[in-house]
Amino acid sequence: MRLQLLSVLACPCCGAGLKFAALEMHPRLADDVESGELACTACPRSYPIRAGIPRLRPPENVPADAAKTRESFGWEWLRYPGSRPVDEPTFLEETMLERSDFDGKLVLDAGCGMGRYSAVARSFGAEVVAADMSDSLIRVAERAKDDPKLHPVECDLLRPPFKKKVFDLAYSQGVLHHTSDTRAAFEAVAALVKPGGKLSVWLYGKAGRFADFATNPLRPGREWISDHRRLAWWLVLIRHFFSDVTRMFTTRLPVPMAYALCYPLTALGAVPGVKYLTFSVDPDFQARLIENFDWVSPPYQWHHTKEELRQWFWDAGFTTISILPHGLVPKPGVLGRRKR
Repeated sequence: MRLQLLSVLACPCCGAGLKFAALEMHPRLADDVESGELACTACPRSYPIRAGIPRLRPPENVPADAAKTRESFGWEWLRYPGSRPVDEPTFLEETMLERSDFDGKLVLDAGCGMGRYSAVARSFGAEVVAADMSDSLIRVAERAKDDPKLHPVECDLLRPPFKKKVFDLAYSQGVLHHTSDTRAAFEAVAALVKPGGKLSVWLYGKAGRFADFATNPLRPGREWISDHRRLAWWLVLIRHFFSDVTRMFTTRLPVPMAYALCYPLTALGAVPGVKYLTFSVDPDFQARLIENFDWVSPPYQWHHTKEELRQWFWDAGFTTISILPHGLVPKPGVLGRRKR
């Protein structure tokens, strides 16, 4: 952790600023603080810095489902193959942002995992605060040692330890639906964006009402869906039912066992036709394995429609810039600008 991060941090319990309470030595501005303690300037709470990461989760007992979700994502992202050539185009497509949106901006990666998209944002010239609740932050912290504009922070996105309206831009890619309350997490993250700043969020989707499903924007090359909307809607309903039945068992398994069971599911992901009943069709086996595990293991997993997400943006004071096109399975995503 570096000194300049203090200017954006806040106590996750009361919202007041933080200060260094204990340090092995007084750091210079560019030094990476490996260990120490932060203290709230208003309440008696304090938070440790370990392995260069400020650990800013509220001190309450963690519910069992939240603890299992945290364990699942730590297991997942510590095994992910690392940055891949597809990360940059995928990131730009899914955030609906341009490279120029990042240059010189203070950016929040809300749910960074092992930091693959934080690395992309940094390559565009942004200063990035990479926030997550899992042990995968260790991989971000390793890179941050040599990068003074990359800041890993352990936190709970329902109670993010940042000052309000401090970020020029924030994004959350497929994360907020893995909290206990998707909308509450969205509102907490949205409150961190400056007036005039941008927020990009996508969530797991569901079929919803056919009238809404029929207006979902489609990616190029998905003409058959456009021509057979009713059939596509039924396929998504069937897939969701299969998912719910599968997760009744897999979310109750120990994390290593759930991971092992994803191997046959991942093999099916390469079989034409059948693969769309699995949860990843990525051409890379290891990436597909991790994405299937991402789906079946965490207890928290909610599904939403683009109509819900657009309303949340509007209620939080954002105008909609664009809506994410997708394929067969709905993937509600919105890019918005804060107007107040």
